[in-house]
Amino acid sequence: MPEVSVVVPLYGDHEARAVFASVAAAWLAQSVRCEVVLATAGEPAPAVPPDLDACRRVRVVRAPATNLAAGLLRNVAAEWARAPVLYLTDADVAPLGRDFVARALELAAGGALAQPWMYRLVGAAELPSGWAAVDMVPVGRDPFCFVREDPDGVLRGFPDERMVWDPPPPGAPEDVQAIPRVLPPPRARAPYGPRSRLWRAPYQWGAMLVDRRTFDLVGGYCPRYVGWGSEDDDLLAKVAARTRLRRGRQLDRSWSCLHFEHRTPYDGSEQQAANERLLAVRTAAGPEAMIEQDLAAHADPGGAPYGH
Repeated sequence: MPEVSVVVPLYGDHEARAVFASVAAAWLAQSVRCEVVLATAGEPAPAVPPDLDACRRVRVVRAPATNLAAGLLRNVAAEWARAPVLYLTDADVAPLGRDFVARALELAAGGALAQPWMYRLVGAAELPSGWAAVDMVPVGRDPFCFVREDPDGVLRGFPDERMVWDPPPPGAPEDVQAIPRVLPPPRARAPYGPRSRLWRAPYQWGAMLVDRRTFDLVGGYCPRYVGWGSEDDDLLAKVAARTRLRRGRQLDRSWSCLHFEHRTPYDGSEQQAANERLLAVRTAAGPEAMIEQDLAAHADPGGAPYGH
């Protein structure tokens, strides 16, 4: 049996379809036995790497075409997961290092672990076939986020990237440190279109290692979010109410992953704004109310779509 199930959503015509085979191969190459469970809706399933054995394989689950939301699809994938531990992530993010999952289990220390430091790769479409995402090595003394790949397999930061550290929000737990954000350097803005000056988080905000029991106890992802955004903040609040939640970006920035950068047409959309309003209402009610509502939705999928 696999030790960890990597849970991944993919819907519509998202650009992650072009890189998912490389991403999945990086998970199968981990020192810890991992399966990848991809829940997909809409377009045909993407290409996947060949299975290595019974524990290291990619399983593609078809979800209803109406499940066009990351949280809904992760709920579907989680139902098919065989391991006692889940790693919740995205189809365009690859782990760096073959010990990424082993280190995650160590850093979690029996609780949940979220938010690895994330490097953002610009120009991924130009990479040659056979590129091994898991073996890329970032180099540099200071914190950086946006990277390009050298022919020697090294990820180097852009020298004109701007990074600032915001203080923790009011009422944040004592262990929450300053929150970093980064503005893409001029030479890295081309892929993003007219909204290219948006600040980006230099870590994978919603990525989480969590045991299956805790995921089920909090009701999984809330089924009321549509499309992209806020479903990860929602789950973080619920999980933190049930177990100790640690943040990788605060513990060890060398525990890191790599994002294949792409356009972000959802930024500033009404759909994103609606998700943010929903998150504000739910978090104001508190995590216990959030969990109760989602468990009820899970028990009665006819009342609210839960990914069945």
